Amino acid sequence: MRYKLIIFDIDGTITRHISSWRYIHEKLGIWTRRAFRYQEDFFAGKITYRKFCELDASHWKGMPEARIRNLFKGVRYSKNAPKCIAKLRKHGFRLVAVSTGLQFMTDRVRKELKFDYAISNRLVARHGRLTGAVKINLEHGAKHTILTKIYKKFGVKPHEVISVGDSEGDIPLARNSGYSIAFNSSSAELSRIADYSCRTNDFMEVYRKIVSTSKA
Repeated sequence: MRYKLIIFDIDGTITRHISSWRYIHEKLGIWTRRAFRYQEDFFAGKITYRKFCELDASHWKGMPEARIRNLFKGVRYSKNAPKCIAKLRKHGFRLVAVSTGLQFMTDRVRKELKFDYAISNRLVARHGRLTGAVKINLEHGAKHTILTKIYKKFGVKPHEVISVGDSEGDIPLARNSGYSIAFNSSSAELSRIADYSCRTNDFMEVYRKIVSTSKA
């Protein structure tokens, strides 16, 4: 097999929603009142990514972790994503999910779609309640920092890896994999540098391209 491992982004790629952080705020009704400013300040360079995460997490301090986890049961997968990912697994690909989102969707993807490995940022809980702290495993735009660990874990070389993502944050994946796919991309730069850019929001296109590319 020409390619052995596929690395997927989660938010906006495997799932339809764009940001785990924003999703929680919207479900709790505080996005438009307050929380959107943190994201604006981060992208404007006024605060660090860590500060952005800490400000977000502080709003959820004391809440039952189970309550937040339950919110993510309503998140829908992208069209045909579960079916296509199952087919890719049967083809023998190892599957990895890499996200700057939060553990609730990452844990669900790992369990439901049977991923071999998944990593994201995590809200810290103690005795079942969120502490307001956050463990940052991946910073925005820094997904490449985890790749060496992943390649070593699975015994693969970068040229044996396919990456699939949808946004600016997935550019490091595209630049450090053997073949890259931009899925329903919100980033002109990702679309430009990716080896293939999907023209639909149907994961079946991703599946067919991966299979045909692997046989080439």
